[in-house]
Amino acid sequence: MHFCALMETDRKLISLMGVVLYGRLENLAIEDGHAKITAASRKISTANFEREESPHTASRPDGDFILTDRHVRFLRHLRKVGNGRINSITIRAGLPVSAEIEETVASI
Repeated sequence: MHFCALMETDRKLISLMGVVLYGRLENLAIEDGHAKITAASRKISTANFEREESPHTASRPDGDFILTDRHVRFLRHLRKVGNGRINSITIRAGLPVSAEIEETVASI
């Protein structure tokens, strides 16, 4: 799966994870299987002063790249949820590690 083939909302989320690098995203809505940043959404970065950290940069001039298995598993999980809320996504090295996702009981 390629980054440029994703819907714009998914590309924004994957890009934001790369900017956070280490930390988490909180309070995102899930609508029709896609995460949506809202006014209540928060970006929490973890600063590490033991080494220099910088956001990921595109390796191709057009900005496209092949998504990692973690990206793909994360996006597939959102598609299965459909509608709900991401309470938090833990991010390490710009990649999703885990997420706390809230759904209504009726959607399970």
